[in-house]
Amino acid sequence: MKKLLKGLVISFLMFVVVAVGCLLYLRHCEWSPEAAARYATEHAEKKSVGMCALYVRKAIIAGGIPLYAGGDAWSYKYMLPVLNFHQVGKESEREVGDIVVFQPIGGRKYGHIAIWNGKQWVSDFKQRNLIVHSDYLDNGCEYAIYRRER
Repeated sequence: MKKLLKGLVISFLMFVVVAVGCLLYLRHCEWSPEAAARYATEHAEKKSVGMCALYVRKAIIAGGIPLYAGGDAWSYKYMLPVLNFHQVGKESEREVGDIVVFQPIGGRKYGHIAIWNGKQWVSDFKQRNLIVHSDYLDNGCEYAIYRRER
């Protein structure tokens, strides 16, 4: 039993060391918001296919951050700060590569995510507005905009 416990402790500690190393690596990757926004724009569908998190994750990868773990759109609220993105004010001027993350509300249990390309928000499609569904017009809808400095 002691050998098993010791093995589990060693395995856990190795996992922690590897995970911390990976996070430190990801925090220091070169970020090209222009490349990310260009990728999102070039790969956008004509209309939503319900895969905004996947499309924005691929744009983040194209921007230089090898983010191979995904999740629902709302979970990027927690992932982006780990990758050196910081929250900016909703009223601040948009910069290419800004990412907006909407939390779940109403029938939108996965939330929503999009990236600013300098002209418009792009998720899995080119959006006309920041708000893509009337559910998000509710005053109780929480969203935040994130930016990563180079």
